[in-house]
Amino acid sequence: MAGIQARSIVIGAGMTIALLATACSSSSGAPTRVAADPTQAADVASPPPSLQRSDFPDESTTGVPAGTRLKPSGSLTIDKDGTVIDGKEITGTVTVKADNVVIRNSRILNTGPFPVRVDGGKNLLVEDSEIDGRGRGEAAIAFGKYTLRRVHIHNIPEGPRVAGGDVFIEDSLIHEMVQKGDNHTDVVQVVSGKNIVVRGNALEAYNPESGLMGNAAFMFGEDDGPVTDCHVTGNYLNGGNYTVNGGGSKTTGAACTFRDNALGSDNRYGPTANLGPDVDWDASNVWLSNNKTVKG
Repeated sequence: MAGIQARSIVIGAGMTIALLATACSSSSGAPTRVAADPTQAADVASPPPSLQRSDFPDESTTGVPAGTRLKPSGSLTIDKDGTVIDGKEITGTVTVKADNVVIRNSRILNTGPFPVRVDGGKNLLVEDSEIDGRGRGEAAIAFGKYTLRRVHIHNIPEGPRVAGGDVFIEDSLIHEMVQKGDNHTDVVQVVSGKNIVVRGNALEAYNPESGLMGNAAFMFGEDDGPVTDCHVTGNYLNGGNYTVNGGGSKTTGAACTFRDNALGSDNRYGPTANLGPDVDWDASNVWLSNNKTVKG
């Protein structure tokens, strides 16, 4: 009897099907065929599970941890490197002039144009905190060299503004946007910079309570300078005239990569607009409703 060789082919991530192939001929010269063993179940690739809104951050996974006692505070100007602000309810604004400042387990009740402003400092970390815009102001935080992690931002005309880069926005909820005058109401707006990561967030321009559609969940362009090394990955994006809009100041050169994002259907005109030649829009960006690819 001729010997039989087994080989396998990959049909999906980490999944194979075993195939039995004739390696030799029998003594009669005819190929020897061996039926697949029905007791050996082949690994069969199945479609990836559809994403749900619950797979992304919400109010239970962001903001000040339940049970945290907050100490009242007015506006703060931080000018000492390494300062840690922990467990405060700040009515006013926070201006960061120092490096390596940490704000955690705190709530900021806005009274000015920017609840948090990085003014000369770098490496600011805001985590497990809440920014309540109180229906006023411009952007929730400006402009660069900061990290937001598990932050709940709401009731504000615009979310984080990115200019100059070195910005990381992770595992955060930014929603309940409000209209102020002719403001564009962008959840995240990038106007310049490099080394920008927006990952694992829920960015919702559409406000179901007010019916506000907003302008964009992610707005980017080279309004103030080049945009490079920009990565938008694993987010829930919903709302806006267009949910993702790359036409800031009618520029087209911003270089951003979009992968593994889920888009909601609450947009006015479409999911994307003005994606220039340096945008990498991957097929892994899908509609939340049916897991089908969103064309960029």
